[in-house]
Amino acid sequence: MKLSALCKIRKRLKQLVKDLGFVNAMLYLANRSVAVFSKHFGINKYYFVAQLINGNPLLPENRGKLLRVVELPLNEIHPCPRPSNVIKDRYMQGAVCLAAYKANEFAGCLWYAKHRFREDEVRCIYEFDSFQSVWDFDVYVEPKFRLSPVFLKLWDYASAKLLNEGYSWSFSRISAFNAMSLGSHKRMGARIVGWAVFFQVGTVQLSVSSLRPFLYVSFSEASYPVFKLKSPK
Repeated sequence: MKLSALCKIRKRLKQLVKDLGFVNAMLYLANRSVAVFSKHFGINKYYFVAQLINGNPLLPENRGKLLRVVELPLNEIHPCPRPSNVIKDRYMQGAVCLAAYKANEFAGCLWYAKHRFREDEVRCIYEFDSFQSVWDFDVYVEPKFRLSPVFLKLWDYASAKLLNEGYSWSFSRISAFNAMSLGSHKRMGARIVGWAVFFQVGTVQLSVSSLRPFLYVSFSEASYPVFKLKSPK
């Protein structure tokens, strides 16, 4: 291997460690490495964060006026770019999908579930210590709208709606491999309340977490660790 190539790799590794931290960087590289051999292997690490819901809009009053937000029912054709079985399972769990449109063009969406939610990327269930908490997840913005106020419009609409319904905290999970998303949530006031690492080999999943149960082995789709998330004091 040429010296210039080695220097590029070394620079990339240094930047990765700087962005993610040493442990997260090593887990990220391990996940990328095992994925080369088989899709049946995987490593995921999530941070669980709590966001206080308040009535202070993040979007300036003069922005996003051409965007409208609506709650979408379960239809055969859903604009969220996720598999139809995943969409159906979310609605079966009572999840709500808020979608943003510019004129009649789909611009993005945000999902949330009240009281509990079964994760659809790994095997686990999230519950809360209070009925005033919800789980928000899978915020998606169409590529052409990613430099627009779509995300803030969705968040402000969801916050106002949930606050009006008596909710005060919103929990979510962020990939430890996504430094940009974690930084964005922290700037919005989100607080880390826990973490979990999931190792998957075929149908077997091992989870190691800072929350109870701290260690859990799942051998089938019917077995899940249940993480109870507590609101920050």
